[in-house]
Amino acid sequence: MRRAADGVHHGRSTGYAGPVEVDVTVRDGRLESVRVTRHQEKQFYSALTDTPQQIVQKQSVQGVDAVSGATITSEAIINATAKALAAAPRR
Repeated sequence: MRRAADGVHHGRSTGYAGPVEVDVTVRDGRLESVRVTRHQEKQFYSALTDTPQQIVQKQSVQGVDAVSGATITSEAIINATAKALAAAPRR
């Protein structure tokens, strides 16, 4: 994977109930945090915290498990993160 430049990068994807937006923070070439900043999901709140935590732990969107019962929400967070990193300037 090409490394994204340090900073906060924004991404968006479609969740179960509408758009899901994330801020992805990269510091020293590593994923420091993934934070869901906007969503309309009415259920599956664990996906809003568990999926970003997995992405940071794995340092990748590859191999992240969807939260049981919240596959669409989890995939939206993964896709939004991937879009944010793909659009970010390279280091």
